[in-house]
Amino acid sequence: MSHDEDKSVTPQEGDELSHNDVNNEAQSTEQQSTESQASNDNEQNDSVSDNNTDKTWHNKNALKRGIAMLGFGFLAGFVRLGITFIAVFQFFSLLFAEKPNQPLVKFGQNLNTYQYQINQFLTVNSEMYPFPFADWPDSAPKE
Repeated sequence: MSHDEDKSVTPQEGDELSHNDVNNEAQSTEQQSTESQASNDNEQNDSVSDNNTDKTWHNKNALKRGIAMLGFGFLAGFVRLGITFIAVFQFFSLLFAEKPNQPLVKFGQNLNTYQYQINQFLTVNSEMYPFPFADWPDSAPKE
């Protein structure tokens, strides 16, 4: 009988071991899925964080550009006034000297190019900031 008892005990122990193995595997699978889900959540949080960073960066750039646009819009009025004074002076130069003032012709061209650069920046046709953030124009506008 002792031999039969050993047989009856062995299957029960084997059943317990196999049941424990199944529980351990189930716990291991749950732990892996939890870790995987946490990893996916972190990746999603990172991508959301990256999107927020992009939006923040974009908003700061837009704000800087908006402030620059206000300043250059204000400055464009003075540039236009300068062009008007040059035109009036050139008229009197033509009237009395019968020839245009050559240094003023060159300065007028540079001022016109500067006005063009400001207008390109204000209408978002150019990302280049005009003078004083770039060199003073020294020729006709380049398209």
